[in-house]
Amino acid sequence: MTQDSQRIERDVQAALEAEPARIAERVRTITLEALTRGVVDTQALREVTQAVLRGAQAAAPRLVDGQTEAIKDAVRGLDEALASAAQATQLAMQEAIGRSGEFSREGLKHSVEQLSRLEGDFVAALGDAARQTSGVAQATLRDLAEHASNSGTAVGARVQTAVLELGHAMSALARAQVDSGMRALGAQAELLAGMAAGVLRGLADRLQQDGSAKSAADRDD
Repeated sequence: MTQDSQRIERDVQAALEAEPARIAERVRTITLEALTRGVVDTQALREVTQAVLRGAQAAAPRLVDGQTEAIKDAVRGLDEALASAAQATQLAMQEAIGRSGEFSREGLKHSVEQLSRLEGDFVAALGDAARQTSGVAQATLRDLAEHASNSGTAVGARVQTAVLELGHAMSALARAQVDSGMRALGAQAELLAGMAAGVLRGLADRLQQDGSAKSAADRDD
C-alpha cells in the first residue's frame, strides 16, 4: 500500500467521522486531489477507488447513527469524482486526436477501450469492498453495487457519452498513418494520462471554487 493510498484512506475516514453533512463533497474533493497528484490512468483510478472505499469501511463501525447514509454519500462523492476523471480523459483524448502526428489511431483506440471499462471497474470495486467487510457496511455496499450494476452510475453516464463522441472523432482520422516517428504505445498512454491529469486539475479547481462560493452563500443565509 502506497503512502498516497494511506493518506486517502485517513482523509476519507476523517470526513465520514467528522463532517456527516459534507461527506459526498469531501470525498469528491479528496478523490480529485489524489488523482491530480499523478497521472489519470486505469491503474491510478483503480487504486484511488479502492483507497476511498477502504477509508469508508474503516469509518463505518464508528458511526453510531446514519452509517448507511454516510457510506452512500461517500460512494456518491466517489462516483462524481470518477465522472470528472472520465470527462478529463475525454477532453485530453479530443486534444490528442487533434495532434494525430503524436498519437496513433491504435493507441487512441486502446485508451477508449480502457475508458469504457471505468464503470465496470467501479462496480467491481464496490463488490470487492462489500466482501471485505460485514454488518451494515457490507449490506450497504452490496446494495450499492447491485443498484449501480442495474441502474447505472454518474461515471457510467459520462463514459457512455465520452466513448460515443470519441468514436465519432476517431472515425475522422486517416486510417493509414506513417509509422516512422510514431510514439510507442506505452509512451502514448503515458503522455495521454499526463494530459488528462492536467485537464482534471482545472476541473477540480473549478469545482473547488464553486463549492467555496456555495459554502459562503450558505453562511450568509
